[in-house]
Amino acid sequence: MSLTNTFGDRFETVLHATQKVVSKEVVNAFSVGVFSLIVLGTLALAYFNPVYNWDILAYVGIAAEDQLESPDDIHKLAYGEVKEAASDLQFYKITASIPYRVNQYEQPEHFVSLFPMFRVKVGYIEAIKQLATVTDRVHATTIISTVSAAAIGLFILFWSARQNFVQGLMIIGPAAMLIGYTFSAREATPDLMMAAFALPALYFVCRERPLLAAPFLFMMFLVRPDGLLLFFALLLAALAVGRDRLIYLALFAGALLLYFPITSSADHPGWWPHFYFSNVEYQDDMRGFDPAFNAVLYVKALVVNLARTVQAFNWLMVLAIFLLGFALLLRNGANVTKGQWTAVIAITLCIGGKFVTFPLPDDRIYLPYMLPLLVVLMEIWKPVFSLENARDNRAGP
Repeated sequence: MSLTNTFGDRFETVLHATQKVVSKEVVNAFSVGVFSLIVLGTLALAYFNPVYNWDILAYVGIAAEDQLESPDDIHKLAYGEVKEAASDLQFYKITASIPYRVNQYEQPEHFVSLFPMFRVKVGYIEAIKQLATVTDRVHATTIISTVSAAAIGLFILFWSARQNFVQGLMIIGPAAMLIGYTFSAREATPDLMMAAFALPALYFVCRERPLLAAPFLFMMFLVRPDGLLLFFALLLAALAVGRDRLIYLALFAGALLLYFPITSSADHPGWWPHFYFSNVEYQDDMRGFDPAFNAVLYVKALVVNLARTVQAFNWLMVLAIFLLGFALLLRNGANVTKGQWTAVIAITLCIGGKFVTFPLPDDRIYLPYMLPLLVVLMEIWKPVFSLENARDNRAGP
């Protein structure tokens, strides 16, 4: 028995009214509106209410080091500029909250000894330097974060319209906040800038046009050279899918050739000393610090940071949901192109590889990969929440 037979013409009237209210055009506009509000709110927070963590001191100092003569001058400039911009509470946290930060505040040479671990992010540092010609360096980091957040929002809007999943923006907006989009926009770190290049790169990967993805991949790599992992993951994914293998091999080789000059020119201490500093124990002075590799400490760091991730951060839980959703899409016969397969495999491998090689638990570290994965999955799903076909789909007699 149909609903029309049961309730008569009143049901037809309600159905027609509902279809108009929840039509494709209305739901599309609502989805774009919700997503745009999230992006605009993020831009407002990024610009007017930035968060200053300890890393900003290093970036400001490195951006000015070629203009100054001594560690004392660099230290004075970096801490002075940040103190002017930060609140009293923020400045206390980055100078006096733990003994390590007290030491960095009191010892300029110790402070400068940490620079090689940050200096490798040449794209981010160069952006600060260029903006510093028109504003102070602290404000330059705010501009970079705000522009990156805007670029991400605009590109997601373009991607969703181009590939016909605009209604998925209702999911993308809140999910992006959950994996750190809004908070990362407030921080002075290169992660959001990296994500701004990763998104178009993976868009072209999905389109099976790796040569168009290449410039964005290399820009992402220059922002953070650990983006080398994505090049390797794309090569593995291309081998698995059986498409564009030689191109991805050439891209990986090119990034690998750049990686060593970048780290060498920055005087980077190497993987294990950096790993030890970030995941085992802070070092007041990195000069001459070169501990022998310790497998027990390595495994302990993995376990401890995995526990911290589960307890305090969202990315791992959300990644599990993303991959479960992908499995359900496959089970229900979703049409996945070779380009989309390449992107999903590469991003998943890259996230896993990044945690295994350097298990920092923070959401912002994985944001450049989680955001594209979210959008790729939404492109595959193409969710529809409108009721334009409700009348055709209602129960028959």
